[in-house]
Parts: sequence; structure tokens; C-alpha cells
Amino acid sequence: MLIKIKDGPKGARIGGLKPEILLAIQIAGGVWDFLGMLELVITAVSDGKHSAGSKHYIGHAVDLRSRNFSEAGKEKALALLKECLGPDFDVLDEGDHIHIEFDPKSPINGDEL
Repeated sequence: MLIKIKDGPKGARIGGLKPEILLAIQIAGGVWDFLGMLELVITAVSDGKHSAGSKHYIGHAVDLRSRNFSEAGKEKALALLKECLGPDFDVLDEGDHIHIEFDPKSPINGDEL
């Protein structure tokens, strides 16, 4: 399984990537591998245009290319990602990519979010 960062003038920038998202990328690589995909392409982390307040801007979100999946394959990938990542992550189908963000629903280690 290859994990690639989108290259070129509109390539992905990974500066500020948080450890939780790094773990999510590793888990996604396992999901892609399980589903027989040859490569996982990171299309956005802290780069690009996202909605105001997007977790991309603080390194808590990643976009992964999904256009190489069949519709059934993408649905399976979404289900597996949600199962493997658990409730602290949101996993969304955004058309040509899957958006994953670290979004804990309760305080971590007793701290307020």
C-alpha cells in the first residue's frame, strides 16, 4: 500500500498535521489495503479552501481521494473508517474525497475542548 501526498501546484500541504490525523491516515491506509486499493492519496490537510472554522486549518482534518472507488467500495470504506476510527472522528463522503476530522464529543483527559 502506497500512501501519497497530492503533488503539483494544487498539492496537499501537511504542515501542522496533528498526531490524531496521522493515526487516521494510517488506519485509512489499512482500510484501503483491505479493500484492495493500491494507493491512498492525501488531497488536503492544512491547505486549500475550506469553510470558516474548518478543522483543516488547525491540522485536525484530512481529505483522501475516493474517486477510484466504485460506489459500493466507497460505502464500504466509509463504514470501515467509521468503525475503526470510533466516535472521536467524523467521516464524511464529500463526492471526490472522503473527509476525516478529529472531533471528540467529550473532553479528553478531563480537559475542556
